[in-house]
Amino acid sequence: MQSNGVVIFRLVLAFFRFVLVKMFEKTSIAFLSLVEGLSMKGTAEDDVATFDQLSKRWWEPNGPMILLHRLNKLRVPMVVEGLIKVGKLDRKQRYTTDALKGLNILDVGCGGGIYAEALAKLHANVVGIDPARHLIEVAKAHAEAQSDIKDRCHYYEQSMEEHWQGAANKYDVVVLSETIEHVVDKSSLLKHVAEVLKPGGSVFISTWNKTSWSWLLAVVVLENIMKRLPKGSHDYDKFVSPEETEAILEAYGCRTIEQRPFYLKFWESEWVWVPFNQLTYALHAVKG
Repeated sequence: MQSNGVVIFRLVLAFFRFVLVKMFEKTSIAFLSLVEGLSMKGTAEDDVATFDQLSKRWWEPNGPMILLHRLNKLRVPMVVEGLIKVGKLDRKQRYTTDALKGLNILDVGCGGGIYAEALAKLHANVVGIDPARHLIEVAKAHAEAQSDIKDRCHYYEQSMEEHWQGAANKYDVVVLSETIEHVVDKSSLLKHVAEVLKPGGSVFISTWNKTSWSWLLAVVVLENIMKRLPKGSHDYDKFVSPEETEAILEAYGCRTIEQRPFYLKFWESEWVWVPFNQLTYALHAVKG
């Protein structure tokens, strides 16, 4: 048993740690706003414009989108492993080059097609949607130049609100990777995701948690100090906790079966799975 003194000391210590984090957060915001014109708020149009400007360099492996290229190391195997867990794939398919053969997958917020192409290379039929016109043009051109996937990758300049109509129960899998944190109305987005999924279909989401630490890493370190993310591309107000994401999905009939935190070793530009859930997370939910 711990003495009352020890318990009180730990509570006081935790309180001061919380206060220091909040003070640092507010001081950093003020400083960066003054020195670099940092804004933590952005409209949907701002986000589209930001990524549109990067379209010409989207497929440079070590260019401004290096972190999306490196994220495939985690997010593609998670789709395969997740589908094995729910019985949609056989375990023998885990390491085959056509593991996703015959599956219809929707990539929401596909950008220039980095994730979509990786899924298509495993023989999935992939539809990618994004409201950024120049990125869709880049995605189409890049896929068209590859004979092994060009017939399995199809891209459309659309939002989810536009795409879901006429696509009810169409997809085996929907993926939203680094997408939901750019959307204001997350409930409407995930409602439409649930509507286009087949019964028993899976949705895979990866995004930033809504914590002071995730803001510190994404906005302060990666956007403004190390320049590893496009400046102004992340708005803390749009970040969402895993608890909130799971609750919205459950409201629309999708049960979360796995949630895994991951972390960026930013000094190496490498994503790794971790046991703590303060920064980024990926989850897998199934439509009942």
